[in-house]
Amino acid sequence: MRFTDYAIDRSLPAVFHAVAGLLIAGLLWLIEVPGIFIGFTLTIYAAAAAVPFLWDFRRRRRYYGQLVELLARLDEKTLLSELAPRPGFLEGQIVSGILRQSQKYQNDAIEAVRQEAREYRDFLDTWVHEIKTPIASARWIVENQKDPVTLRIDDELRRIDRLVELALYYARSSDVETDFRVETTTLQALVSAALKTYSKAIIQAGGRIELGALDVPVCADRKSCAFIIGQFLSNAVKYRRENLALHFSARTGPNGACLTVADNGVGIDAADLPRVFEKGFTGRNGRRDPKSTGIGLYLCKRLCDQMNLGLTVRSRPGGGTEVTLTFPTERSLQEAGMRSALPLTKM
Repeated sequence: MRFTDYAIDRSLPAVFHAVAGLLIAGLLWLIEVPGIFIGFTLTIYAAAAAVPFLWDFRRRRRYYGQLVELLARLDEKTLLSELAPRPGFLEGQIVSGILRQSQKYQNDAIEAVRQEAREYRDFLDTWVHEIKTPIASARWIVENQKDPVTLRIDDELRRIDRLVELALYYARSSDVETDFRVETTTLQALVSAALKTYSKAIIQAGGRIELGALDVPVCADRKSCAFIIGQFLSNAVKYRRENLALHFSARTGPNGACLTVADNGVGIDAADLPRVFEKGFTGRNGRRDPKSTGIGLYLCKRLCDQMNLGLTVRSRPGGGTEVTLTFPTERSLQEAGMRSALPLTKM
């Protein structure tokens, strides 16, 4: 709060005080009061008007300064009116009371929306597990009656299963404390879990897999990481060229371990590359495929951010795509506060 702004806001009372002072001086002059007494009178009057003006400015500036500082420190901005100090002037008290009532209504509305979202997520969680039963039963029937038709049905069932998993992880991605379980595992185990899910699709695409030295220990949620790697494999199969090749490599450093998944597919345009993690963005490649949703990489990035994992994509048209997952060290997870939210267990 600047003094000039406050002075402009209070300019009308200042004008009235000035006019009143001039009238008093004029009346004293008319009754032939000596000039020195007129000067003393105006000085006292000016001081009596200026002191409350400056005092009021000081308390208002201090209060609003506290509000601005508190707002900057708060992560949950909606708590401002509850944590703010009570103002010492009437206008502030009235406004503060109104804001507290308004804030209570807003907090109640937010909590209602959150409760509704939790209930929806719980329903979706239950539905996903229920729908997996008939999918598994249908795949069992296909396994026992193999023919060209049932094999095509099996492919569609696998695709339905992956889409169901996508919906489940999308619903879970906003609740770190409940759904993520950090364990000590290896990059080999994470890659093997993802390859197990997408092995048939890779085989049907004529893919070739090259595995580097992946026996590198990391701290991560195995199911979520396998899902993320699976999304990379799904994109590699979807946007492949002839003679699909997938190369997995790892490297370690002081800040953690990195897993790189590289393919020799069609690649990503330079203009599309900065936007691949945007929700619903499909790019030029996606527009050629009506099945593209633009959700996969967005969800991968969201899950990585929740788990404190790094995710980068490098690509060029016709030169394939290289995706790198960076797993922080256990110490980094502890410093980021992840251990308190995510129990760390050994395999």
